[in-house]
Amino acid sequence: MNSANSYSPLPNACAEDDEIRRYAGLLDSLGVGLMVFSSDASPFLNNNMAGKLLGGATPNWLNESGQTMVNDDLPLTLALRTSQPVFDCIMALTNEQAHTTWLSVNALPVFSENGSVRRVLLTLDDLTRLKDLQREIGDLTTHDPLTGAFNHRFITQLLENEIHRAQRYGTPFTVAQLDVDFFQSLCQKHGQEKGELVLAGIGKLLRESVREMDMVGRIGNDEFLLILPNVRLNDAIIGMERLRSLIELQAVTDDRLFVTVSGGITEYSGENSTAILERSKSLLINAREAGRNRFCLDPDIL
Repeated sequence: MNSANSYSPLPNACAEDDEIRRYAGLLDSLGVGLMVFSSDASPFLNNNMAGKLLGGATPNWLNESGQTMVNDDLPLTLALRTSQPVFDCIMALTNEQAHTTWLSVNALPVFSENGSVRRVLLTLDDLTRLKDLQREIGDLTTHDPLTGAFNHRFITQLLENEIHRAQRYGTPFTVAQLDVDFFQSLCQKHGQEKGELVLAGIGKLLRESVREMDMVGRIGNDEFLLILPNVRLNDAIIGMERLRSLIELQAVTDDRLFVTVSGGITEYSGENSTAILERSKSLLINAREAGRNRFCLDPDIL
């Protein structure tokens, strides 16, 4: 996701309030919310976009797992405690109508002349808006046209980004590789066109069944990669087994053709992207050899 570096930054880390107000207006023009707080965490100002996102209510923040965040974990608190900026926090904001908006949040400290934190700026970028903008500038650069999943190049870049985030913040994530069981035999029996309909159906099921912040990519003819941020292996097992059962029970073409998938699931443990993909691929092969229609897990992680 975009960090505050994607926007026009404040000229310096000791910006005066007039400068902050101009920055608030600039972010308004970019569709980005800005909340400004004093050193005691009391609100100082919001720009118009932040007001729209907040809806006039006291914000209730959720983490990537949908759990209410305690004050000590909020980017504002971290910036005040450490005097360091906090980038790329994926959070949800809920209002009194139970509407949830997923945001990329950055906390930027502004200092007084003596070096103490005087203000903290929270930038709020609506992830839905980012996705809409991404579509406007061309899905073909990021998406596989058949399945609607991210293409191989882009999902690989997203994996690199997730590794970078895990290294910076210590956040966990899990990856799963899966493919369609006996796909080549299916194409030989029913034709290539039917095989493409199967892949399109699987891609749709995957995209509609995962969380909004999860990432689904097509990395081979009938192979898919899922990146599940902020998820441990034990929790990923439950979700992926539910997904496998859904695919097994739901027809993926109009003429009621049912298929199954096999896959491998592992959790990031500090390696590079090539190594984690090789490990999940090896687990996928184990699932095939064990009879298919199942997921194999990395026993070294459990």
